[in-house]
Amino acid sequence: MNMNDDNFFNWQGKAVNKTVTNQVAWNIPAAKVTALTTRRAWYEPLYHKAQEKDERTKADVDRHRQARKLYEKELRAFLNAHIRYNEDVPRDEKIAMGVPPRDLEPTPRGKIDAVPYINLKPLGGGDIQVRARAEKDKTMASMHPLADGIECKYLIVPKGEMAPEDIDASGMKTQTSKKARFTVSCGLKHTGDTFYGFFRWANLSVPANSGQWSTKAAGMVIA
Repeated sequence: MNMNDDNFFNWQGKAVNKTVTNQVAWNIPAAKVTALTTRRAWYEPLYHKAQEKDERTKADVDRHRQARKLYEKELRAFLNAHIRYNEDVPRDEKIAMGVPPRDLEPTPRGKIDAVPYINLKPLGGGDIQVRARAEKDKTMASMHPLADGIECKYLIVPKGEMAPEDIDASGMKTQTSKKARFTVSCGLKHTGDTFYGFFRWANLSVPANSGQWSTKAAGMVIA
């Protein structure tokens, strides 16, 4: 969250005060709390000096800016380490301190109703590069927002033999990637053969929400 200097000053004060008051009940190491309060004691005078508009200098403002950057980084690291994931800290206390507790329930993702746009590129060495796109008019590889992977079913067909009709063809292999651009290693022994692949957006945690299969894409395996 982004806060102006006044809001940050007030927030850090409340967060540190609650930590000091409850450090024993919340099982926070005393040395960590001491380090935090020492840093607060160093920061607050610099804040107050920077607020004296009639007396402050540019150097005062710069010192405060650098001090806040350092202190805020350390404070947030402390809160993440000792408050956010600390089961001894009540949920309402975390919220009051401006430290949202971890979400134990993953946000559900709906059924994917799109088919990936696929580009195949022979790389040589028996490899085929797959580039999947969520939008047809884009050129860069991209993942569908509801997907966390690409599932590929493929078959390498010798020259002169029939291409597979669908994903249920005999001998199909499966490969799943968490990236929209990936490589399928066909092997040099298949040089001159044709790679046929069917692709779909995958929901790896709830497969039933994965998308529909694409039409087959083809590319020649080269040495």
